[in-house]
Amino acid sequence: MKNVIAVFILGLVAGAVIGAYQVMSLTPEMEREIVAKLGSKNVMIIVAMLQTAVLAGIATMAGLWASPKVGLNKPFMYNRKSIAAAVAIGLLSACLIAIPEKLVFAEALGLDEKFAFSWLYFLGSVLYGGIIEEILLRFGLMTLIIWIASKMTRSANSNGIYIAGIVVAALLFAAGHLPATAQMLGVSPLSVTRTLLLNFLPGIGYGYLYWKHGLAYAMLGHISTHVINQVILLPLLFK
Repeated sequence: MKNVIAVFILGLVAGAVIGAYQVMSLTPEMEREIVAKLGSKNVMIIVAMLQTAVLAGIATMAGLWASPKVGLNKPFMYNRKSIAAAVAIGLLSACLIAIPEKLVFAEALGLDEKFAFSWLYFLGSVLYGGIIEEILLRFGLMTLIIWIASKMTRSANSNGIYIAGIVVAALLFAAGHLPATAQMLGVSPLSVTRTLLLNFLPGIGYGYLYWKHGLAYAMLGHISTHVINQVILLPLLFK
């Protein structure tokens, strides 16, 4: 129960940061529309907080229940090899995001050619992207997919069900970014391809880390992606 409460509180904090960034990013037209519907743009922050906290709490309960049944309840242990694996996958994922963005998608989709660092977005990326998304997509969803697959196939120790769980969770992780893409870039074959590709491939890496090294290292890999991208790669590529 303590774990669920801690995650719920963390979800409130992460949701507040994400909600605040969304409010700051509103265009005047979007702001007028939201105020007309909700009465205040700040309601977005409250909604983001509650939604994030509730979903993270549910995913935590699901993960705590299902992970021991499929061998995914690895306790955290300091391990240099696991750290190296997480940072390596974080670096690879950052490259898989930033380089195609520069070489293929930026010009084709009319994206900003200059990167502007934001502390609020960076904090949201670490808290929500690096921690909450791993609780939702890996600890909650991927664990349940693998548990269901193990029951259906009656083969709890088969590598195939873990790989299937990694792939399905990564696909859903990528698809979950489509609403934001539609809001920012509209819906087109290229924008959808960009969103699915740039999120699916990193999701495979984070799922592997969760399977082989544990949830903490999946979080480290995901956090490393955001840190490397926003501190090193994007400032270099989008000067």
